[in-house]
Amino acid sequence: MKNIVSKIALGMFAGMLFTSCLKEDIVATPSLNAVKFYLADASGKDSLVPQPVKGKAVKIVVDTDADMCSVWPGGTREIMKKKVSTDGGATFADSVDMFNHPVLAKSDLYSDYGLVGAKGLKTTLSSEGWYCTYTYPKAGEFSLVVVVTNHGYNTNEFKPAVVEVGKLQVK
Repeated sequence: MKNIVSKIALGMFAGMLFTSCLKEDIVATPSLNAVKFYLADASGKDSLVPQPVKGKAVKIVVDTDADMCSVWPGGTREIMKKKVSTDGGATFADSVDMFNHPVLAKSDLYSDYGLVGAKGLKTTLSSEGWYCTYTYPKAGEFSLVVVVTNHGYNTNEFKPAVVEVGKLQVK
């Protein structure tokens, strides 16, 4: 009888132990609430703006419930080497990887994700959300993408959400 009671107690303890561990492994995919842009005014305080301005440092704030966040502003894409064709003056990529993709000197365009030289902006957590600072080099329309995740990289619980914020008009 004593042996049966100890086996039941051990079984209940092991069951409760695994149940509590399983609850911690359930990770929800993060959501994105808003993306806001701030420019520093003459006094140095941040003021909310509807769109960034070329040549001025804009603070991009991402309101999300994610554990990690990176921003791909899409303003820079430089191919490492270019060659000019002999028949029309058009340029084409000279440096390509083994999959015939261009080797980039730098890029923050999300469509280049995984290519050599492409990376998003690292963000810092504040009371408003995750933020980073970026300066668009020229005016025009750019594709803004935010990648948010719960838990971390290099684990089985990596649950990223790639959110295409949309086309951003820079004046």
